[in-house]
Amino acid sequence: MDAFYDDPKNSNPHFKPTLNAHGHMLDVLDEYGEAFVAFARNTTKPVADLGVAFGFSTKEILKTGATVYANDLSEDMLKELNDSLTEEERLRCILKPGNALELDFEPGSLSGVLALRWFHFLTGPEIREVVHKFFTWLEPGGKVVITCSTPYSGRAKSFIPEYEERKAAGEEWPGFTTKQIQEVGGLLKRESFHKMEPVILERELKLAGFDVEKAGFLTRSYYPAHWQLDGREYCGVIGVKPKNL
Repeated sequence: MDAFYDDPKNSNPHFKPTLNAHGHMLDVLDEYGEAFVAFARNTTKPVADLGVAFGFSTKEILKTGATVYANDLSEDMLKELNDSLTEEERLRCILKPGNALELDFEPGSLSGVLALRWFHFLTGPEIREVVHKFFTWLEPGGKVVITCSTPYSGRAKSFIPEYEERKAAGEEWPGFTTKQIQEVGGLLKRESFHKMEPVILERELKLAGFDVEKAGFLTRSYYPAHWQLDGREYCGVIGVKPKNL
């Protein structure tokens, strides 16, 4: 794994390879992550940051004074996060190791949920189920922010023709594939990937009951050049649970 990041064509100061070979953590927030941090400044209940790796996003949220549930599959990475916090921050950071899909929070107990860069590892039914969970966990007026990779990247461009054909045919989940796409920096061959566009994320949030505040594509200008394509490498969505519930 280290050899990949030592390759000059892949080197990037914003990348930190994860300990569990699931890819890398970014130490930069896009506009959707920034929007969540801004929202967290005025929350009254805890927020959940799911799939945090070493917790860069979690630390940005903690700076706002919010209380954060920090989740990741890797207990070791959560330990590293915890060790990097101040004593006061540790009082507001509750570690939740394990699969985010298996977490449970009391209905209405959270002000926000952040899920950056891991929805492309889920199946369609898993996406639908977890988005409904998010809706249940959030208080009225609470927000969810999700980002996900799209087919429109240098690493997945061989999949684009099939994706667009399936989308044109009206498939519900046209971006789900079990083909081996060169992904996660070439570090890991997964059994499947799920490439999505903003319209899919927007659809799923609306089905769960959210009002969609924003949805769109995201460029990844800080990625290696051969990972980029046309500025649509990622997508994001912000959903709000209606206050009248």
